[in-house]
Amino acid sequence: MTQEPFLRTFRPDRPGIRKILGDLEAEIMEYIWSRPPEQGVTVREVYETLSAQRHIAYTTVMSTMTRLAKKHVLSVTTEQTAYVYFSTMTQEALLSHVAGRMMEDVLLHFADALQGPYTELDTLERARSLLEEITERRKQQGGL
Repeated sequence: MTQEPFLRTFRPDRPGIRKILGDLEAEIMEYIWSRPPEQGVTVREVYETLSAQRHIAYTTVMSTMTRLAKKHVLSVTTEQTAYVYFSTMTQEALLSHVAGRMMEDVLLHFADALQGPYTELDTLERARSLLEEITERRKQQGGL
């Protein structure tokens, strides 16, 4: 059974997958996603591809891929003497998963905020107030 990815960072100001992954993590995943899903990669392959584009240490790539495996974004198997990494899901599925989890968190927070000794009218007023607060915060952050 595949474990659910563990990603808690969200940067709304960043493009695409970089909203949820760091730059190097995103570069590694973009490389892996560019290949057939059944074709795993070694740290050496990823390192050679990235080092052709910029100066980077092999150990940096290795530790980043290990971290992605701990987050369950990559799975790892052993073939002979090498670790072979595979993506646990497509880029679209990963983004969808994270968006779904964020919506769940928002809805749970919203439901918690509405709990209490309120009448139905109080609940509606509280919901309207929270929505106005969210809208105002987004305006201040340049989101609307």
